[in-house]
Amino acid sequence: MMTTATKLNGQADEKITALYCRLSVDDDNKDEESNSITNQKQILQDYARKEGYTNTMFFVDDGVSGTTFQRPNFMRMERMAENGKIGTIIVKDLSRFGREQVEMGRLTQVVYPSLGIRFIAIQERVDILTGDGVEMNRFYLEQLSTHPDLMNAEVLAVLQPEATRCKCAVEVRRFSLRAPPAA
Repeated sequence: MMTTATKLNGQADEKITALYCRLSVDDDNKDEESNSITNQKQILQDYARKEGYTNTMFFVDDGVSGTTFQRPNFMRMERMAENGKIGTIIVKDLSRFGREQVEMGRLTQVVYPSLGIRFIAIQERVDILTGDGVEMNRFYLEQLSTHPDLMNAEVLAVLQPEATRCKCAVEVRRFSLRAPPAA
């Protein structure tokens, strides 16, 4: 049982709101944060501020695949969640959280609710506290783990607003995460 109540607008009193970011491929410059991580952080921080979350903490795994949950900062976040220190977990989208459907479903549909943790995926409008987007969660998790081309929609979601803002044209070519054929 939680010792603090979760508010509908805002976080559980005194508990941390975890803002989780992940990118599977490192940029060439390993000394600096990748652009994708920087953008994810900005989106998460803006959302948290707008929704009244004040006690926020970033957890970032840059250069770690979403097909595994053995990620250093993800595991640190999970330990804190299990110890009752986290009240809410917010991700930009479900693919940043992970790409392995069984474990994602277990965490978002069983573990977090049983720990009293609110889980929010901004892009898909998933919120396990209010039930918003939950009906599509299972379908999306399956598609995400079996169709990597869904990443095209994620790329467009980031590039289109930027192109509009700077009034420039952006060409996005379809791509796949599959390995090239052997020579």
